[in-house]
Amino acid sequence: MKFWKKMLACLLVAGLLLVFPKQMIMAQESNSVSSEYATGKLVIDNQNRYEGMDKAYSDGYVPKVEQGRVQLVVPLICNQKLQNDSIRVALNLGDSQSIPFVNKNYEKTFTLQSTAVNDGLNIVESYVVLFSLELKEERYNGSYPVVLTVEAVDANGNDMQQQFTVYVNISDGKNLNEEPATEATTEEPVTYAPKVLVESCNFSKKEVVAGEEVKAEITLVNTSQTESVQNMTVMLTAQEEYFTLLSQSDAIYVGAIPAGGSTIITYDFAVNSATPQGQYHLTLTMDYADSKGMLYSESGNAKVDVKQTMLMQFDPVVIPKEVQVADVVEAQVQAMNLGRTTVYNVRAELVADGLSPEGTIFIGNMEAGTVQTGSIQVSVTSLSNSNSMYGPTKGTITFYYEDEEGNEYTETEEFSTVICSPFSEKTLEEEPDQPGQWWIIMVVVVGILCLLLGYILIKNNKRERGGADEMVEELLADSETK
Repeated sequence: MKFWKKMLACLLVAGLLLVFPKQMIMAQESNSVSSEYATGKLVIDNQNRYEGMDKAYSDGYVPKVEQGRVQLVVPLICNQKLQNDSIRVALNLGDSQSIPFVNKNYEKTFTLQSTAVNDGLNIVESYVVLFSLELKEERYNGSYPVVLTVEAVDANGNDMQQQFTVYVNISDGKNLNEEPATEATTEEPVTYAPKVLVESCNFSKKEVVAGEEVKAEITLVNTSQTESVQNMTVMLTAQEEYFTLLSQSDAIYVGAIPAGGSTIITYDFAVNSATPQGQYHLTLTMDYADSKGMLYSESGNAKVDVKQTMLMQFDPVVIPKEVQVADVVEAQVQAMNLGRTTVYNVRAELVADGLSPEGTIFIGNMEAGTVQTGSIQVSVTSLSNSNSMYGPTKGTITFYYEDEEGNEYTETEEFSTVICSPFSEKTLEEEPDQPGQWWIIMVVVVGILCLLLGYILIKNNKRERGGADEMVEELLADSETK
């Protein structure tokens, strides 16, 4: 009995060892899959059937081969936002000698779209990668891999690159076991995709200033000398916090650009008043086709230099209303930068008959929204442009400042003061109290008090004398009566 109990325990332990490792491996695989999806990588949407697909990828989707072309559909989804909601896809078809495809450069940009799937039953936010691959007339049956290299930039500015492989089955060609044809074959010449570039961008104003509206004329040029560009759509993207598009649409349609030709498109936009001074890009995405119907996509930038208006305010110069010859007084100025850009080398020069400043009042560079003051010592001399050596004089103070490109601006204000003789008396407000004057004040106060006291004593004496006289008169009157 004990023997059978031991055997049963051993069997239970062995069963647990067989079951738990497998469960742990499955858990690790599940964690690995969820972790990979959390990183934000692009994945193929294998659950839905898109236009041009007979089946979803999970049901065994195979690209269609018909009329000498392969229609390749690869729907990609991502669990995080990508910059400009766009990806760039390039195809690697393999060795040009053995592949069934006509050797061309396949590279396009695709944007995030809301796409109807499953015959319109659902809507999915995805990047639908669509290529039409031309097949060689002389091709062999088989399964050929097509490698898609996808590049994008995530919301944090990190570059992303992934590769996906889709197999194309060719069944309408020749078998590899067949003997090669004896007839001479000529290889199809290689054709290159036409390139459309942003050649120039001109604005309706000489300077684009923050807070103003402007029209941009953008010139696009077809660099190909043999292929025309047809059915082109241009999409403009600008930084919304700095630019507001005033045109009715951000998309413009261009019917065709001949080989080596160009075209001009226009956009109206407003530069927001808070836009910092500097250079910005207007991004253009161009989707078009060549004369054979092949689809291409290009992008380029139009540069715009934004200026900020300088706005300076200067308070009137502070200088005494009256000055005396041979005095040295202080002149003070205050400057305020009310604009949104830095102002450089702020300074002031004072000029007046009878006033000789030591030099220039230098304040220096001023950041936006700051207030700074400057002062200088001024020597007072007699008037030279007047009939009198003393009297009123008018002068000017000129403020100078520069922008970041070194362009200089000036503002001039007038001021006045009176030059007095050095022997003229000064008011109490103009000269400080001198030590020792307090006792003079005290003597005056004591004198006033003494005068008041004497007056009171004299008045009291008069009253006492008046009372004695009345008593004598009364006694004399009594004696006469008796």
